[in-house]
Amino acid sequence: MRALQRSGRLHGLSDLLWIPQAGLVSLALGALLASVTGGQDSDAAQLLMSNPVVWAIAGLPLLALFRTWLQTRALNMARQTARAIQGRARAEVLRAAVQRSPAAAFPSSGVFAAQLTEQVDLLGPYYRNYVPQLIRLKLVPFGIVLATAVFSWLAALILLVCGPLIPLFMALIGIRAKAASANQQEELTRLSGLLMDRIRGLETLILFGAVERTQDDIRDAGERFRTGTMRVLKIAFLSSTVLELFSALGIAFSAVYVGFSLLGDIEAGNWGAPLGYSTGLFILLLAPEFFAPLRAYAAAYHDRAGGIAAQEKLAALLGEITEQEAVPASHERPAASCKAGLASPPSIHIAKVTLELGGRRIFSDLDLSLAAGETVLLTGPSGSGKTTLMDCVLGFHRPVMGEVRVNDFDVQEVAAFLRRNVIWLGQAPRLHHGSLKANLLKGVENPGAVSEDTLWAALRLAGAEGLVQRLPNGLATPLGEDGFGLSVGEIRRVALARAAMRQHGGLLLADEPTAGLDEETAADVIRGLKILAKDRTALIATHDPAVLAIPGRRLELSSLTAMARGEAVS
Repeated sequence: MRALQRSGRLHGLSDLLWIPQAGLVSLALGALLASVTGGQDSDAAQLLMSNPVVWAIAGLPLLALFRTWLQTRALNMARQTARAIQGRARAEVLRAAVQRSPAAAFPSSGVFAAQLTEQVDLLGPYYRNYVPQLIRLKLVPFGIVLATAVFSWLAALILLVCGPLIPLFMALIGIRAKAASANQQEELTRLSGLLMDRIRGLETLILFGAVERTQDDIRDAGERFRTGTMRVLKIAFLSSTVLELFSALGIAFSAVYVGFSLLGDIEAGNWGAPLGYSTGLFILLLAPEFFAPLRAYAAAYHDRAGGIAAQEKLAALLGEITEQEAVPASHERPAASCKAGLASPPSIHIAKVTLELGGRRIFSDLDLSLAAGETVLLTGPSGSGKTTLMDCVLGFHRPVMGEVRVNDFDVQEVAAFLRRNVIWLGQAPRLHHGSLKANLLKGVENPGAVSEDTLWAALRLAGAEGLVQRLPNGLATPLGEDGFGLSVGEIRRVALARAAMRQHGGLLLADEPTAGLDEETAADVIRGLKILAKDRTALIATHDPAVLAIPGRRLELSSLTAMARGEAVS
């Protein structure tokens, strides 16, 4: 922001240099007229004509070149700073997306892509145009009013009366502009998500005869976006009309005053001496420049409306993706140290952990230990914090008190490495647009070194071998977003096979892995979990009695938290 403020000050300084330029021009023309007619500007004529080469050749061109350099410097500084802010905003959104909990809700890829591109792009004009213009607006009009007031207090008063009306009406119009811009961006996001989702599922829509209904949905979304765009343009044209009206009135009043003063019909408004040709022309040259920063500010005000609306959308997106601040990179251990310390199945120790989210206390003095290679079956009513506990194990939440340690490391120190090497299976696994093979290879560090035999072995473990063999293109069968084209049970089998591809992972986390599955699919998932849990540290959260029958230590989370608070457990 300091760079943008410096850019605004440089731009304002270049505008203020017009005052001496206008003074030289008015003196030169006044002197020329006085030399011909012998008028009241004879002193100016004597001043200029004493050394006309210095004034005409050295003064004006040097000021013009210096102004041009200042403007170029200010524009480049604002452009580079805005580009850097956009880059940081994209990096922040992507970092938050990468560091989110796998159990957390996430926007569709179409919505996320639209917000990452269109929404961030709207930040550029806001920072590039509006913020420097705001600084410029604070400097230039006051400088021009003071320069005008030196010769005529009435001309300065005209500018002071007409000038503030522009920001006043722009602020009133801007309230509607901001709301209209936010609604239009919301429609654009919805339209982008709708188009991407429908294009990815076009083959399935054709098979089910839903193309006509999809066309109607897209037509309605496009009509809403068109209406929103026209609403924004209507407000923009209205604000431009207000701007030009008051600018024209201010310049016209100044011109009328100067003209009647030169004719001798108006004698008031100056400091005793009547206006001459030079002083009158000087006032007329300054009047348009008084309104130039106001014009630029009004034009940038629309960028402000779009930029603030985009900031709110991105802030909401970041709030949806993550609730906790990312752990500073300086607190993370080097990858080599993590790899050496977490090579074997890790032990996990949760010591006196108190966790609050959204102002609500989730855990209080929670103690839980998992030995290396142990399987723990975590149960408890919905809302007791089973998923949140797994997020703590992966370092997605920072406890208010206590600590979570993996082997001998604080989890925040090894969180990035741990997440890259964990085997995760949730109740709503996400598959991505692409082939089935590409989805299976998502969790593999070196996809090129994986043979098809390894892929089929993972599918057999998940009970999905027959499913893939029945697909028209086998492993090359394309999948839609979120596994579009597969049933819930088939998605869960593919997700289990993908988890099995992470053979190097020493930690297994499963969150309600059989929720909503039929008995046959659930049996396949449980059988796969038993194989994956062997020689690994496993934490499995479930309500399913069949899953609770897996060999391991069973813990009731609600009882643990109640005992930690000192409550009686029935």
